[in-house]
Amino acid sequence: MTGPVTVFLTEAFLPLSLEIGKFGAMYRAEAEALFGLEFVQAAVARKVCIATETNYGLVLYLAHKGRRMIGLTSSFQSRTENLENAVCSRDAYSNIVEAGHSVETVERQRRASIVYTRAGTRVLALAQARGFNRTVTRRNYSNWIESGEYGELHVYSYLSPTDTMEFGMLMLHSKNPNALPIDPAKFLLYALTPWPVAHPSKAPGTDRPPQQD
Repeated sequence: MTGPVTVFLTEAFLPLSLEIGKFGAMYRAEAEALFGLEFVQAAVARKVCIATETNYGLVLYLAHKGRRMIGLTSSFQSRTENLENAVCSRDAYSNIVEAGHSVETVERQRRASIVYTRAGTRVLALAQARGFNRTVTRRNYSNWIESGEYGELHVYSYLSPTDTMEFGMLMLHSKNPNALPIDPAKFLLYALTPWPVAHPSKAPGTDRPPQQD
């Protein structure tokens, strides 16, 4: 027997829009686990959000209707790399909160970062899906850790543990004798697992509507 089709009021999509808006993007699998498959399908169909494929899974970002719903007037560049970095930041945030730390600020614009306190030390956490450039990372360490503004720099990415370790070794043991030395006690690296891979049992299904450009 065929059941009725649920029609949602536009304002019902506000909680989903707020979740996506926290970091600019959200894995569709996570959204479906939190809000339900039918609800997310309806949000995409109503053009509250848009689904697009990335190297790490299907991602949602806000369409104009969804952005207006949560009071956003600035534009968002929906390039694949930007979306991947947004969900990587979201996964880093979840990792920090699940570890019991209290987040002070989340900065998405000028410098995508998360600031929190760990064991009494103020930490600057940066997240980038495909990893970081060593020169830029060393500059960030100089600007934010050597200056004393933050006590530690934590770097999150979707690089494998092996690649993350290799990056760390190159940072700590530079071939350039003039390179700024890095204190390993103040520089921590994390190899994140993308949400859909880390929570395979929570994905409600694979029956998805066609993607939208």
